[in-house]
Amino acid sequence: MHGPGGGGGHFHGFQADEDDEKIRQVPDSILALRMLRYTLRYKKRAALMFGAVMLTTGLNLLPPLLYGYALDQIQGLDTTGLTIIAVGYLGVILATYAASYAQNYLLEWLFGRMEYDMREDIFEHIQKLSLRYFADKEVGSIVSRATNDIDKISELISSGLITVVADLLTLIGIVIIMFSINVRLSLVSFAMIPIMVVWMFVWGKRVRTVYRETRRSIASVSAQMEESVSGIKEIQSFSKESETRKEFKQVNETNMAANVEAGRVMSVFYPTVNFFTAVDQALVLWFGGADVIQGIVTVGTLFIFMTYITRFFQPIQDLSNFWNSVQSALAASERVFAIIDSPIEIVDDPNADELGTIQGRIVFEHMTFGYERDHPILVDIDLDIKPNTTVALVGPTGVGKTTMANLLYRFYDPTEGRITVDGHDLRKVKVESLRRQMGVVLQDPFLFSGTIMNNIRYSRPSATDDEVVTVSKAIGAHDFIMRLPEGYQTEVKERGGRLSVGQRQLVSLARALLANPRILIMDEATSSIDAYTELIIQKAMNNLLKNRTAIVIAHRLSTVRNADQIIVIEGGRIAEKGTHEELLKNGGLYKKLYEMQFKAEPDETPETNPNPPPI
Repeated sequence: MHGPGGGGGHFHGFQADEDDEKIRQVPDSILALRMLRYTLRYKKRAALMFGAVMLTTGLNLLPPLLYGYALDQIQGLDTTGLTIIAVGYLGVILATYAASYAQNYLLEWLFGRMEYDMREDIFEHIQKLSLRYFADKEVGSIVSRATNDIDKISELISSGLITVVADLLTLIGIVIIMFSINVRLSLVSFAMIPIMVVWMFVWGKRVRTVYRETRRSIASVSAQMEESVSGIKEIQSFSKESETRKEFKQVNETNMAANVEAGRVMSVFYPTVNFFTAVDQALVLWFGGADVIQGIVTVGTLFIFMTYITRFFQPIQDLSNFWNSVQSALAASERVFAIIDSPIEIVDDPNADELGTIQGRIVFEHMTFGYERDHPILVDIDLDIKPNTTVALVGPTGVGKTTMANLLYRFYDPTEGRITVDGHDLRKVKVESLRRQMGVVLQDPFLFSGTIMNNIRYSRPSATDDEVVTVSKAIGAHDFIMRLPEGYQTEVKERGGRLSVGQRQLVSLARALLANPRILIMDEATSSIDAYTELIIQKAMNNLLKNRTAIVIAHRLSTVRNADQIIVIEGGRIAEKGTHEELLKNGGLYKKLYEMQFKAEPDETPETNPNPPPI
């Protein structure tokens, strides 16, 4: 199925996709709030978790106090006081263990659900996006957003966010405790904080920039890898291994350079935080030691301050350690939310009706369409297709034949005019109720990983094994299936890689017949198979096309001779209409195309080819 711009593809170098080039400068607070909302879906558990975090943090603040008081009891030779403190310390440790267990369990549960819900949301939204969205997107980039980027977000929320909360509570608790013990030493202890806050704010902007570049570059690597694996046959067939390696090397080097730059930026961050910590410790030791000598404070108090000042900067060091995941996750979240926020082009009208069982009359009424409004591909198409008839669409490549099928499936909406089925405007009926009654067979059929049985049954999951076998026999697929090692239970692997093109096409035809659609579209269904397989399929056409409206898109005109009506498309317009015989008599474009193909394609039958090739 061709996307905007015609039927041909081309091999190209990789770059970050369009969304990355125009990445939104969304404030960190907005991104963080959107990520946090996934957790707040489970408010009770979230409240319990944050309660456990607060309790654990508070309990972890008590040991330095107990150590300091114990030190003073030892200096005062107070055995009873020391015993009480030791028992209290043991109780604090046991309570901390219980609170930490609850915190960790709730944490894993909540953020496991968050990751699950986020992937569900992005996958569900992707299913609703129109083909126009995917036409200029790299598969690897989309997959990277749903996997790598969500991993980064989960890493931030599950570890970074809770760490930040615990660290902030620790900082607040330490400030309260220190000021309640000695205001003068507390002011000395926090002398470096304003300088550190300003430095972190300024340097953080630089960190954000470099980590956005790492996410963009890894998406390009994923996209290059995805296309290279998918197109390995073409790459090897055209001996493009060297060029492909060069292209991959280029994006890989860009990714490496981005990561090296991110590492360089972060390598400045850590030592600076350690420097501020050391300066503050020196100040506390100098002034606090002088106070101890003068008898203003006890040794226990100085010990408490030295311990807390180290503990105070530890959360800041933790924040710097998590800065990597924070900035990477914020950049990743922009990319994930860019997909989730992508507008859904094809949506049901609020007053859309459920389309009941249809007869299959299709009418294109003065229909004009272009992937870009100023460049129409189809112009003023007027076409009435009667129920239970077979209509063939023929014409040169790129004139809009497949686009007409896409419009009928409502993958796109007309720019002008309308399309109706049994008199119902497609924009006024529920899309699912329309597509349930349609089937499609493509030139390059897609098979899912799994068995042949399940691939055929994909169109109607409730079908029995006997029904699958019956349609396979009707199509002519049963014989080759039974020759496979495990028959219908043979695993086809990804995209049907274990089957030939002809075999995949027969499975696809059986799948379409099993669905028993009222409208069937066959888009170049026989153009990529050998002549012998085509004969098998042509014999099955009567079964496939019987009692349904069928639209056959074909380059091989020999496959459309028996169509009730042949529509010749040229330059985006209907050039001719009629039966095979009528169009030959007219002497127009159809006759020229037919004569060219008739001369180029010798008539091959099983009699003239007694040793047909394997399917």
